[in-house]
Amino acid sequence: MVQSAQPAGAAQPGNDLRVCVRCGIIAPGGVARCAVCDEALGVRGHTVQCLLPGRPWARVELVLPCAHCGQEFPPRPEALEGPAVCPHCQQATHVEPAWWDEAVHLAHAVVDLAHPDFTRQNEALGSYNPFADVGLREPFANLPSERLPMQSPMRLRVGPGAPLCLRCGTPVVVRVLTQGRQTTECPQCGDRDAYAVPRSLVGRIPALRALLGFATESAAAQGRIEPWWLLLEGPSTLRPLVATQKDTAEKQAAERAAWEAWNLQERERQEREARLQAAQAEREAAERARSDKAARERAERENLERGHRDMQGQLAAARARIEELERTLQATEAHAEEVKRGLEQSVAAAHEAHRADAERMHHEAWSQGEQARGMMAQQESQWRAQDQRRQQELEAQAQRHTKRWRIAIGLWVLFFVAVAADLLLAVR
Repeated sequence: MVQSAQPAGAAQPGNDLRVCVRCGIIAPGGVARCAVCDEALGVRGHTVQCLLPGRPWARVELVLPCAHCGQEFPPRPEALEGPAVCPHCQQATHVEPAWWDEAVHLAHAVVDLAHPDFTRQNEALGSYNPFADVGLREPFANLPSERLPMQSPMRLRVGPGAPLCLRCGTPVVVRVLTQGRQTTECPQCGDRDAYAVPRSLVGRIPALRALLGFATESAAAQGRIEPWWLLLEGPSTLRPLVATQKDTAEKQAAERAAWEAWNLQERERQEREARLQAAQAEREAAERARSDKAARERAERENLERGHRDMQGQLAAARARIEELERTLQATEAHAEEVKRGLEQSVAAAHEAHRADAERMHHEAWSQGEQARGMMAQQESQWRAQDQRRQQELEAQAQRHTKRWRIAIGLWVLFFVAVAADLLLAVR
């Protein structure tokens, strides 16, 4: 349990904080294990009362890059008033006072704007609060971040919580004394210690009420960072900036909404005017169309009347032309009768001449056919005589070839008989 130096009265409602039993950071609801030390939470956990009403401690893990070897290391509490010695290269790195001021202000902002929100002042900030999830879904915030850059090279991990005894892990009783001094006492094992906030830091940051800076050697040997515990009161310097940003954004959103509403009204007015103009243009177009239609109808009637008059004149001319054509046709028919009679006489004369020519040509064709048959018979007799001579020549040639083959076969037989006789004599 955390107590103040003065006697405590009745416990204030909504002032209790549930923390991890191992590292002291806040234990968000619905989380099975601590995100810092991996300790199982479950039903375990310490419930402590805040030393300042509604304000938990700021648990700060701080590392600083060495200016000589580049390795990051957690500085000792003595670095608040002097250089920080790197445990890797044993070289001192100068720490600007402004770096500490920035780190303390950011730690103040985290515990001021994060959960638990006992005073319910953070609900109105909404999404503009950069630490709205800390203590609710996340137990800490890593700094710098995209929304909150830092001027110093320090790296912070800050979350609300309560300091625990380094020996047994029980929440310690902290008594804040005058002149920036404070003492701690473990109610379980009785371990005690005393701390003091540097006066220069208290003068620069009046909101800092207490600072517990444990030694870092044992934690470094175990591969972890020993946190610093800061108790800060009042609103942080970031709260009015966030509120201003929220008000500015809401004002801009309202102005943008008003501008969009005005634009919407202007567009609607322009659309109405455009529709009215379109309707007026349609009426004018319809009126012009009616006028054009009436003019076309008048022109068409005039053209029809003029065409009717022209057609009547053409019909009269056509009747006169037809009468003239009828007279011409009658004359043509009489002339045709005369031509027909002349043609019939000419056809009869031509038929007689044609028949005489046909008989003459038939007689000439018969004579030529008889001559051709005689010539063909003579030619056929010549072909037959030539064929007989060719057959005789072939038979004589065949007889000569047969005689030659018989003589050759006889000679070969005699040759083989002589060879066989020689072979027989040789064998004997």
